[in-house]
Amino acid sequence: MTQNIAESPFQTGRTPDQAACRIPPETPATIDTGLDLGEAHYAWDIETDTINWDLSAVPIFGLRDIGTVSSGTAFATLVDQASPTSRHAEIFEASQSDQGTGVGFSARYLVNPAPGQRFWIEDKGRWFASDTGRPRLVHGTCRRITTPTAEENALISKRRIDPATGALARADYCNTLANLIEANAGDPRGMVTMLVGIDDLSQLNRTYGYHVGDEVIAAIARRLRGLIRRRDVLGRYATNRIGIILAPSLAEHMEYVAGRLMSAIRSSPIETSAGPLSVSIHIGGVAIPHEAKTATEALHCCEEALMHAHERADTSFVAFSSDPDTANRRTSNRETTDIVLSALNERRIRLAFQPIISSTSGKVAMYEALVRMVNPEGEVLGASHIVPAAERLGFLHLIDHRVTELAIEALSFNPELVLTMNVGVATALHPDWIAAFRAALAINPTVAKRLVVEITETSLIEDINAARDLIIAIKECGARVAIDDFGAGHTSFRNMRLLPIDILKIDGTFIKNLARSPDDRFFVQTLLQLARHLKIETVAEWVQDEETAALLTSWKVEYLQGDFLGQASCDLPLPENKPALRHLSA
Repeated sequence: MTQNIAESPFQTGRTPDQAACRIPPETPATIDTGLDLGEAHYAWDIETDTINWDLSAVPIFGLRDIGTVSSGTAFATLVDQASPTSRHAEIFEASQSDQGTGVGFSARYLVNPAPGQRFWIEDKGRWFASDTGRPRLVHGTCRRITTPTAEENALISKRRIDPATGALARADYCNTLANLIEANAGDPRGMVTMLVGIDDLSQLNRTYGYHVGDEVIAAIARRLRGLIRRRDVLGRYATNRIGIILAPSLAEHMEYVAGRLMSAIRSSPIETSAGPLSVSIHIGGVAIPHEAKTATEALHCCEEALMHAHERADTSFVAFSSDPDTANRRTSNRETTDIVLSALNERRIRLAFQPIISSTSGKVAMYEALVRMVNPEGEVLGASHIVPAAERLGFLHLIDHRVTELAIEALSFNPELVLTMNVGVATALHPDWIAAFRAALAINPTVAKRLVVEITETSLIEDINAARDLIIAIKECGARVAIDDFGAGHTSFRNMRLLPIDILKIDGTFIKNLARSPDDRFFVQTLLQLARHLKIETVAEWVQDEETAALLTSWKVEYLQGDFLGQASCDLPLPENKPALRHLSA
């Protein structure tokens, strides 16, 4: 059956260079003109980054829960990229100094709390300085501006383009999606939005350099643009994701469109300054309004579909489905995300400290910092309630950053403490983490030599060269590096020789049955001989009984760890001259 070219999800007969990304006419973002929502009062403690709001803030900012912006960092994410200023800029870039009565400020800035919701805020107040002269406390009032100036309205309507791809920048892409959902509400054909994920982009960046990665992204965007209709929209949704809006489009066309897009990317290598490179993509899509009613819902659905496309071996495309099992899983994921992110925002992520015992002296040599979460009822939950969900849902790096902050804070508080902490490889490989780690240790150099960064072996073996560079960077900061769960990876002994590690933590699965398993005893003894030859210290994890502890001590394992020797406690280990302290950063 021949498809009408006007209704086709593709515009044929054009080269990629001719196929300019069409930007549909701007539908004004939602602004409640003439509606006075009152004022919202707040107090911002900059030292703890905590903002306390009154209840008026909920309708003024159009949020369901003001707890989502209970910190200065979280609130900053509401400010639109087109805004000429922000509260943060008006305070921290002020030329005045606090003479004891505070410094007044007044700012008008554009916020974008949700796709399609852009409006101006007037923010007035006073900030007060600490003893060092830096802003410490802010008291202020926010109100929504109902009659923006002509210049402010012009800023709302202005489009921003991603220079690497020529596609819409993320915020404008999200706003355009919201506007098109509203504009196409009466069209029986509905519409489709998809996210195209570029596979292994981080590996390309590490191997060939970020400039080559940018060349790949731009080439993929050109190929995609050459296949869609003039009315359709392309956007740079994230570093390795390109969004496509097909409006209007029938839901049943989505798989056909995705197949054509994937074939176009796979059909021939992409020419780059490093030579031709073969690239693949995955795609997640959703039909609107069948499976999603708003832009926020549509984007979440696309992200979930793209995640499932990556997980499946039989297809590179998944269309979002709201069948009961999928809906229940999505609801569970959303609730879990809200719980953990709220704990982060409200400073309810804590550390517990488990002793690691010297086998020769029987005394505590160091402690392992273990992540804990305190729920609103005060119950302390273990890592199993936090880490797997954070890793699955893509925000483990936030947990890792917080654990790093707390560990360094604990070491600064107790100059006698030696601490190990676990950091995910994906987090540690990101430039943001190593930069923050380096800066934090530079403030107090004595902390670094008492800190051991643990990295899981099974993650390291995915890219041994990147792992080696990471370990060297951490050691250059003055800290030591341990491989955690050693023995779980299939290249364990090779890694011992190739990676410049200081400590090796033997995977607990080889320790728990040590007294009864000849195979485990042979493995551990072989491992210890090689570690001694390479001058690497060893820690035996999961030591659960006296027989196992005695056996390991006779084999000259340097350190022992397990509940038999000491359970984890949320009490911070303290020097004798310090008063008892339950936890840090409450």
